[in-house]
Amino acid sequence: MIFKHLFTPKWKHPKTEVRLQALNKLEQDKDADVLKTMALEDNSTEIRQKALNKLNSLSLWWQAYKQDQALKDLAEQHISSAVLNGKSELDSTIRQEYVDRYASKRVLEKLALSESSLEVRVKLLKRLAQPKLIEQSFKQDDEKLQLLLLPLVEQYGLQKQLLKSAKGEAKAALEHALEQQKLAKEKPAEVLTQVKMILAKLNALRDKQDYKEVNNQFEILTEQWQGLELSWLDEEAVKENEQKYSVIEARISSHLTGLKAEFEAIEKAEQAKREKQAFLADVETQLNLAEQALVNALEQLDVSKQAELDTQLSQLHNKITSSAYGEVFVKHLDTLADLESQLKQLPELVIANQAAQTALDALANVMPSTELSELDNTLNAQKSAYNTAKGIIEQLPNTLKKAAKAKLSALSKQFKSAMAEQLDAQQNELKQARRKAKDVQRLVEQGRSKVAFGVFKGFTEHFERLTAANQAQLEPLREQISAQLDDIRDWQKYASAPKRVELLTALDSHIENCDLAPKQRAELVKKLRAQWHELGRVDTDEEKLQAKQFDEKLELLFAPCRAFFAEQEQQREKAKQAREALIAQMSELATTDTSVNEFNWREYESQFNKLNKQWRAAGSVDSDVYKSLNNAFKTQAKLIGDAIRAQHEHNAQLKQGLVDTAAEQITAEDLAQACDVLKSLQKQWQTIGFAGNKKENQLWQAFREHNDAVFARRSAEFESQKAEKDALSSEQQQQFDEIKSQLSENSNEVEIKKMISELSEIDFLPTVKKQVQKFISELQQKLVELEQLANTARFDALKVALKDGSTIPAEFISKVDVNLSSEQLILRLEILSDKANDEGSSPERMAEQVAMLDDKLQGQSVEFDYYLSAYLSNTSTDELQAERLLKLL
Repeated sequence: MIFKHLFTPKWKHPKTEVRLQALNKLEQDKDADVLKTMALEDNSTEIRQKALNKLNSLSLWWQAYKQDQALKDLAEQHISSAVLNGKSELDSTIRQEYVDRYASKRVLEKLALSESSLEVRVKLLKRLAQPKLIEQSFKQDDEKLQLLLLPLVEQYGLQKQLLKSAKGEAKAALEHALEQQKLAKEKPAEVLTQVKMILAKLNALRDKQDYKEVNNQFEILTEQWQGLELSWLDEEAVKENEQKYSVIEARISSHLTGLKAEFEAIEKAEQAKREKQAFLADVETQLNLAEQALVNALEQLDVSKQAELDTQLSQLHNKITSSAYGEVFVKHLDTLADLESQLKQLPELVIANQAAQTALDALANVMPSTELSELDNTLNAQKSAYNTAKGIIEQLPNTLKKAAKAKLSALSKQFKSAMAEQLDAQQNELKQARRKAKDVQRLVEQGRSKVAFGVFKGFTEHFERLTAANQAQLEPLREQISAQLDDIRDWQKYASAPKRVELLTALDSHIENCDLAPKQRAELVKKLRAQWHELGRVDTDEEKLQAKQFDEKLELLFAPCRAFFAEQEQQREKAKQAREALIAQMSELATTDTSVNEFNWREYESQFNKLNKQWRAAGSVDSDVYKSLNNAFKTQAKLIGDAIRAQHEHNAQLKQGLVDTAAEQITAEDLAQACDVLKSLQKQWQTIGFAGNKKENQLWQAFREHNDAVFARRSAEFESQKAEKDALSSEQQQQFDEIKSQLSENSNEVEIKKMISELSEIDFLPTVKKQVQKFISELQQKLVELEQLANTARFDALKVALKDGSTIPAEFISKVDVNLSSEQLILRLEILSDKANDEGSSPERMAEQVAMLDDKLQGQSVEFDYYLSAYLSNTSTDELQAERLLKLL
């Protein structure tokens, strides 16, 4: 034993503490091979872990992950961390093998979101087949990745929810895909509707008899049929509808053949009719030209054109009689005969036309007059000339009469137009005078003589503005009314004398006993003055004396009012000055520069309202003064009011923009973002000024309504999510409880691993996850205990077999082919268990130790279980050293 320790390095020492001390002294660079050996082959898990940590080699961690069950979880942490962090130290082959064969679902999910290679990410996402993970990756704003993910997006139908996040070509592709989906739903029905409509229209053409319409519609519908996108329909529908079209097309073609023959016959008849109408129009044109030429000859008094016109009329007569349409031109031949008759009378007609033109010239020479004194003479002269010309024109033949009458009418209208203003004025004056006369008569009958005198004055004014002829119409009426008013005036003189005396006596009484307030006293003065005027005109000396006394006494009665009204005048003057001051303040406010940044509109509007209020509360002034001051004040106020209203409108537009934006959030998919937008809008609302009495409340109500709708929607969604989460949590809890209930005291290793696998595959919510993790830890601990019990049971069974000499358990027997004797194998087992046989030869033991070290350096297995299985498998029952082996177990 002493010899063994003397030649054994400390890192191979049987005691774990010694090997740990040796490990701590080893250097990574110099002792890399020894550290590697310890990391991979040492019996102590702690030493293997520390050696791996000291080497910090991902390739060694990978070997540990595949070979060392105790360190597998820790090794996987290193490998998965290197994979996720993209460490270059990790060999690409290892990385690829880990990802392809060993990586957990959670690692793959993280790698799918963090891998730098877009192709690898897409491959992982395809492998994981999780729509939410695909959606999350797509929303990372990488256009290249989005393009690569398009097949997966289409596979899982995520186009609609990812459209908002898409960019560039990816967005265009999603929009196209959505459009194609929409078309795939809508187009077949749409195309089928179009097919039915076209076929129905084609079929309806068979009932129509208009060749042009049928032919034109057939061409249009044929073009529409050829433009149909029949590819959206299935093959059976396409075949069926094409057969229908072929049948209808053949029937319409046959129908068109019959209509065409009828159409061509009708066209031929119409052509003949058009030729006849053209000939008729030509004859009428030539007839009109001949008639006009004859009229021109008469107007120009030109007899020399008689021969030319005679020839023209003869040619036209021959043309009519030689045509095939003679029966149509009976009326035209009569007109032609009349023209020929007039042509023969051309010299006599020229003389008659000359007389008519002379009479018309005389009528034209009657000039309109603007003078009232000449109006009657002018009208009489025009009437005489008009009647003379009219009588001469009536004697002319019809050919000349038409033009002469037209000229007569034009001259009459021209004269009346020129005299219209004067004639209208006279008619108006005559109308007003008649109305005034009727009013005077009515007032006289009602006993309202004073008003009647005033109205009669107006009648007289209108009467004097009339011409003598018009005055003659009203003269009898004027004389009648004048006589009535003269009688009334004489009676008033007689009746008013005692009333004047009574009024003077009443005035004396008021002067002595009046205790009325100034305003009531002034009203009394006005009333007495009105009563005095009602007594009529003052003509005699006595009446004039009474009028003078009345004025003096009335002045005495009014005297106390003067001081009061003087004080009122002072108050009005003060009110005027106050109002002028308010106008100045308003003018100054109107000149304020409102374009400066951060202008205080609220203070500006407050000052404006304050000045308006003060203006309304200011004292009274004379109406004329008030009108002038009020115009000046309103002018300045309007400038300010317009500016304020413009600002209100601007604020209203800004707030309307916020309302519109708030309305858009109602249909927003991202509710959280919509709520953030609304909070931002609410802050903006507070910074915008007043929008006017009418719009402010309307806008606020609309804005508030949109806010309430979004927040209500968020609350509803939150409650829905909470309910879903609670339901999922309850479901997961129930699922966990069901899996947990499967565990019993007799559960074996396979059942426990199955439970761990099932629990690991479920993405539990935090409320259940802690329970699951705790339970998984308990299961893993139970696995360790089961493994330990299994190992103990295995070796106990082997011990019993060795003691009893019974058959060795089959699990220890394997086809291990070794070039070692049974003695060499048991020696190696003793070396590994650090137990020596007293009979064993030290040189042989040393030789085996050296051989084992050499095997280990060459990468061969030097584990206890390996040599135990080799010993039991290759040693016969007779050679089996049971007692010696039992010491090692």
